[in-house]
Amino acid sequence: MKIFLFVWAFFIPLMGAVAQQFSKADLVKDLNYAEKALRETHPGLFRYQSKQQFDSNLAATYAQIKDSMDLRDYYEVTARFISSIRCAHTVIIPTANWSDTLYKARYFFPFQIYFLEGTAHLLINRSQNQDVKPGSVLLAINGRPINDIVQNIFRHLFADGANETLKYMQIQNVLFSYYYNLFIERADSFHIEYINQEGKRRNVTLPGVGMEEGNKYAQANPVNKEILEGIRKETAQKSEPRQFRINSNTSTATIVLREFYGGQTGEEARQKLKHFMDDAMTKIQEQHIKNLVIDLRNNSGGYDSQGQELLTYFIQQPLRYYKSMHTITYNSPFLAQSSVSEEERNAIATGKLLIPQPDSTFLLTEQVNPTLGILQPKPNGFRGKVYYLVNGATGSATAEFTAVAHSLKTGVFIGEETGGNYTGGNGSEFVALRLPVTKMPLMIPLVYYCNNVEEPGEKGRGTIPDHQVPYILQDLLTGVDTQLEFTYRLIEKQK
Repeated sequence: MKIFLFVWAFFIPLMGAVAQQFSKADLVKDLNYAEKALRETHPGLFRYQSKQQFDSNLAATYAQIKDSMDLRDYYEVTARFISSIRCAHTVIIPTANWSDTLYKARYFFPFQIYFLEGTAHLLINRSQNQDVKPGSVLLAINGRPINDIVQNIFRHLFADGANETLKYMQIQNVLFSYYYNLFIERADSFHIEYINQEGKRRNVTLPGVGMEEGNKYAQANPVNKEILEGIRKETAQKSEPRQFRINSNTSTATIVLREFYGGQTGEEARQKLKHFMDDAMTKIQEQHIKNLVIDLRNNSGGYDSQGQELLTYFIQQPLRYYKSMHTITYNSPFLAQSSVSEEERNAIATGKLLIPQPDSTFLLTEQVNPTLGILQPKPNGFRGKVYYLVNGATGSATAEFTAVAHSLKTGVFIGEETGGNYTGGNGSEFVALRLPVTKMPLMIPLVYYCNNVEEPGEKGRGTIPDHQVPYILQDLLTGVDTQLEFTYRLIEKQK
């Protein structure tokens, strides 16, 4: 999906101290506008819910609108409604100028948090307190159990179906502080209950911190020394979006792909990845490498064409990547505010590029989207053992690739459930709106994807790895890559 690059990572909530008040009539007007746009253009409104459920959630949202609400409170209501659609590509944000408000905000929770198998750990201490060490288990904040806090925040975040690994990725590290401030409470101090690394229950009350202040404390606080060194080491290793290396001793090559981007068009992007992969395959064949690790963790997507290009190195028969794609409109006025160009809209309006269906949807043809064509296997493809590394931030176009590659049994999957629906998401082109009164940006996908995969055991989930390998706390604190090391050990065992 060519536009979406983990949109949530940039959607930082509005933190302004002085809030404009809106009338109920104006806020209802905004929701009316959003409702109309969703009903006219969104092809996946009922992918995970019935029309009755959608209507019920919408009615509940209207009922929560009150007079003299500020933007923050109105956003809390609308975000919960948009989240109920359960589409990672349907997103509303409170303000477009998030970066302007970010560094002006005050009173953030003074720790970065990391979740391991659902358990919250205080990872980096962003205060002047030196008693709370990295790795301590967070139990409660201001009397609220952390599990209750997390579930409340989750109800406002955007993810496909029943997936939670993406949501955990959204609240890792500093992002937890933003969402706590927005959806839980606006506190200037935090009473924190935790279990230290000696297993003893402790509590401490600390003041909130601003972004710049917290950054300064995080670097200066000696309790963070070891973990910051580990992060610097890991960051240096992962700085390049495409990496290739060979360990001839274990006959293992490792390819790291952090994004499916590069180029101004899908075809340009395909060619860029082809050049990289052809070069890698030449070196692999010259050294007779038997094992290949494809690291797709934190690859949040990009061009569908790059996922397709990657797959052609691991298949031996021609096949289709997608079963189908459809949309529900070709003439909505909202398309004028979409990523579909006027030229493309005029061509589609002729009626020759979309195929009308009995259910009032319109199938896309290969002429509209070339990725609907048949993929051909590469003559220089890899024929050894393939190991894919994935996590909750493996999303969008990359999650499509992992689903198809998994369904075809092209290799072994290791890590965590991916962040995109196994059978397909909604995306490709998008309507980008601003609500008329509050000016909140709303993004709506226009195309419903059906991946060419077997039906999974659990609907609404991502690709479930063959080996689910969560990070180990001590590895996290010291910069050791738990999942990659597991993969290398697995390769050694299977010799």
